[in-house]
Amino acid sequence: LVAPFVSGIFAGDPRRLSAQSAFPSLVKGERDRGSLFAWGLAERRRRPKPPEPASTPARRGLLSFRQGLETLPRALAASLGARLETGVGVEEVVPAPGGGGWSVRTSRERLGADRIVFACPAPEAAGLVSGFTPEAAAALSAIPHPPVAVLHLAWRHSDLPAPLSGFGHLAVPEPGRRVLGAVWSSSLFPGRAPEGRELLTAFLGGSNDPDAAALSDEDLTEIAARELGPLLSATAAPRLVAVRRWARAIPQYEIGHARRMDELARAEARWPGLSFLGSYRGGVSVGDVVSNALAEASARRLRL
Repeated sequence: LVAPFVSGIFAGDPRRLSAQSAFPSLVKGERDRGSLFAWGLAERRRRPKPPEPASTPARRGLLSFRQGLETLPRALAASLGARLETGVGVEEVVPAPGGGGWSVRTSRERLGADRIVFACPAPEAAGLVSGFTPEAAAALSAIPHPPVAVLHLAWRHSDLPAPLSGFGHLAVPEPGRRVLGAVWSSSLFPGRAPEGRELLTAFLGGSNDPDAAALSDEDLTEIAARELGPLLSATAAPRLVAVRRWARAIPQYEIGHARRMDELARAEARWPGLSFLGSYRGGVSVGDVVSNALAEASARRLRL
């Protein structure tokens, strides 16, 4: 039960992840109620019942944008307008002389800042802070980011016994099985596939199979077809729509992660105006990252 759940969220190894860091609400529930089952029952009873009749049904489960997740960064870019600079590399970040603010050197210019928020991936942040807080840089560099390959595969309706209906599936790890799971994208969200087609998003790689992400498109498609086809009772192989390889995908909240996050907190306390944000801290989902960013902006009184 645990291994597919962990693979679906982290593409990680449940034997190496820290329960306290990766699933803090589950740990707290078990401690408060004595077991996960008792906690789950208590949470179910605690939820308020919707009014009858419900005027606006609550939206639960996975959500997306009609035009895909790219909608979010595009909207942020439009809101920032000319304040946003793209295609500019940050080459150096150092405390300003005298301890007042920060000096940022980019590929174009040198800038002064009152506050610095590192919202880039952990390895890039580590390289930029190593000069003035090597302890935080070491903590960031120690966070594993296994590679993951994401395949978008299409089947014709005529190749399946019935149209897909549901979220998808997660795979129980076993020898020889390489697909971590698949999201049935066209079943989950409208407008994800042409009429008469089904679109699936399959995931390979992760902590237990890092070499999978380096395979060729043909090999990845063959593996996915061999493992997913029988599950779907497909009578034909899928068509590869797209493949994306992430050399450093989801940060792993492995045992010792809490100590690394404590090191970041000490660096923030030592250097006023310094903040670390990212999927390596406080949750890996888009919702977690957005919530953490809004909380940081509110706490620091940053102008959005």
